[in-house]
Amino acid sequence: MKRLFVALLLFSCHSFADNYFYAGTNLSVYDDTELKYNDLKVDENNAFGLSGFFGYGLEISTGMELGLEVEYQHFGKAEFAQDVSMDGEAYYFNLRPKWVEPGNNLYSALILGVGGIKAQTDIYGVSRSQTELAYQAGFELGYMFDQLDVGIGYRYQTGDFNDVDLSIQGVLLTARYNF
Repeated sequence: MKRLFVALLLFSCHSFADNYFYAGTNLSVYDDTELKYNDLKVDENNAFGLSGFFGYGLEISTGMELGLEVEYQHFGKAEFAQDVSMDGEAYYFNLRPKWVEPGNNLYSALILGVGGIKAQTDIYGVSRSQTELAYQAGFELGYMFDQLDVGIGYRYQTGDFNDVDLSIQGVLLTARYNF
């Protein structure tokens, strides 16, 4: 019985040895926000946005990991016209498969998430805030320095606000620390 317990303990330690926690941040350097209602469509570039995330990485096989993460985003303000603007924030639960070629520090990753976007619109002094279900998808390419990953990526996010379709897409700079 003791041998079985020791064997199970060793196996469990080995199977979780390559799993890790991580935390990081994204800087949105170029975001484009688009609002679409029937045939009317407006889009505008956002100011810089920032996000933070925390996750757990599971080694699926040699060279492939799966990250499970929680992310908070704050979008930069988009000014569509004088006295017409929108800014917001979002929360996502993400799946992040990551591929690393053995012997190489370069990596690629996909980001798939579901969560909620809270949009704050200011139209001629009248403010309105609404939160809706949202989805995001993206990819990232980067380089791993010991416990620090740095990368550049692209994200597309979408949500539906009472027949107004919102989409935000853009380029992100990423830094991630692996514990």
